[in-house]
Amino acid sequence: MNVTDIPIYLLDQIGSIHKISLPQQGHTSLVIKIKTREHQFIIKKTEHELYNEWLLEEYNALQSISSAGIPVPKVHAFHKQGKSRWLLMDYIEGISLRHFLAGKPDPKDRERVIAEYGLSLKQIHETKCPANLHRQSDISWLDSMFTQAGHNLKNYGVAGTEELLVRLRDTPLQPVENTFIHGDYHTNNVLIKHNKVVGIIDWSRAAFGDPRFDIALAIRPKQGVFDQTGDKDIFLEAYDRLTITEEEYLFFQEGLYQFF
Repeated sequence: MNVTDIPIYLLDQIGSIHKISLPQQGHTSLVIKIKTREHQFIIKKTEHELYNEWLLEEYNALQSISSAGIPVPKVHAFHKQGKSRWLLMDYIEGISLRHFLAGKPDPKDRERVIAEYGLSLKQIHETKCPANLHRQSDISWLDSMFTQAGHNLKNYGVAGTEELLVRLRDTPLQPVENTFIHGDYHTNNVLIKHNKVVGIIDWSRAAFGDPRFDIALAIRPKQGVFDQTGDKDIFLEAYDRLTITEEEYLFFQEGLYQFF
């Protein structure tokens, strides 16, 4: 990625660029780190119809919660150019929680940071949902997710199957009160510095929805991450709003999430 590849509209807002680098990449966008004399930015670029949609939704969500007290990057611009979409926002210094935990930190630091992770999700769920994300509809959040899951299954390469979607639709789920949710809350999307949560990123699925969806994604085990006895308990004790059954965990993490 060179300076000449970046749209002039964004360059005008960035100013004189000293360095461009490519940090760890996600699966849906090209991530570019920009350093100027006085500031650091992140640019996310997408070129796929679905990912373009998600990037616009992330921009709208970040604008909506900029003053909510949640540690999120400040957004500066969203730009369309042909089939590409560009999002310019501040860079937050920190490492992902997954990277932190995989680095085998001191056990006390590990516990402290997992508790911070739970407290941060509690803060999100106790934040009033922005009006533009609280869509008034006769269709429930879950039914809207089923509809979107069916659309994604038909049009994009997702891990879920038709059989799985039918089974999920036929599975009775104990209702809980909806809250503001992140929609993709997991250890790669939470940034840590000095044993504190300093950033929460990737807000494209933010909505007024079932908080168990966030919990299920938050506690899914990976190698070195949420694979130790007590990790889940530390998280849920800090979160301290509701718990999640094994059946609910499987419904959301091994089920619904496979279509997104």
